[in-house]
Amino acid sequence: MRINLINLRKKRGFKQKEIAKKLGISTRQYQRLETGNSNGSIEIWYKLKNILNSETIDYLLEQEVDNTNLASKE
Repeated sequence: MRINLINLRKKRGFKQKEIAKKLGISTRQYQRLETGNSNGSIEIWYKLKNILNSETIDYLLEQEVDNTNLASKE
């Protein structure tokens, strides 16, 4: 999950459907961006950065680390 993207969207008061419409993509496509199942194009991330007033695209792309998987590998 791209936790920064999700949190910033919520902080700015947007629903997934609203962001998808602004980006010109389906809500399902946007949901896949949030879950990390899709990377999208650089144009989409640039638009997201501007819509959400984020400092960087990298911040939006950051994914939550699953510590359970890390622990099981030790």
